[in-house]
Amino acid sequence: MNGFIPLAAGFLAGAAGAMGLGGGFVLILYLSWVGISAPEARAANLMFFIPTALVSMLINKRNGLIDSSVLPYAAAAGSIGAVVGLMIADRIDPSLLGKVFAVLITAVGIRELFHRRTTKKKQAKKKPASAQA
Repeated sequence: MNGFIPLAAGFLAGAAGAMGLGGGFVLILYLSWVGISAPEARAANLMFFIPTALVSMLINKRNGLIDSSVLPYAAAAGSIGAVVGLMIADRIDPSLLGKVFAVLITAVGIRELFHRRTTKKKQAKKKPASAQA
């Protein structure tokens, strides 16, 4: 039973991440719950994210859900955002960072609870961005 909770947290984080739901939230919450410091939790989350993202990307690419033309731009923007985010996070007191994270995750949760999903019928009527150009 002792190993079940970390295994369940890892599985939930991986499954949520693969579905694009932010598995890092699950992982960081678990790591904070067991007493890991904020910088160590961020590092573990980043290490966990890489293989999860690669598997998810390969599956989505195989299913034709990735527009390869935007990959270089997305990779560059994500890399710059990661560096800037790390620089900002290193300058914020860890307890304040934890509170900011709690507010953010609460806001995301509330948004997801009340967000209206578009139906498949409405999505089918929309033209892809490449067809509009």
